[in-house]
Amino acid sequence: MSGRLPGEATCLSLVWAVLDRASNGWRGVVMTPAGLRLLQDLRRQLLHPPIPEEVTNQAVTAAA
Repeated sequence: MSGRLPGEATCLSLVWAVLDRASNGWRGVVMTPAGLRLLQDLRRQLLHPPIPEEVTNQAVTAAA
């Protein structure tokens, strides 16, 4: 399969970003505190994805 996006995570990030931007103008949508926390967590993960442990270990090994 050949596409324009390199992987599933990239595609999901793009879809999330479009929906997040579009939702700024939505009105009348009531969110529960739990739902808002979930959205904040998802935004945080997309903006600052966790670094895989392998990469961290490689950086430490290379620095030593």
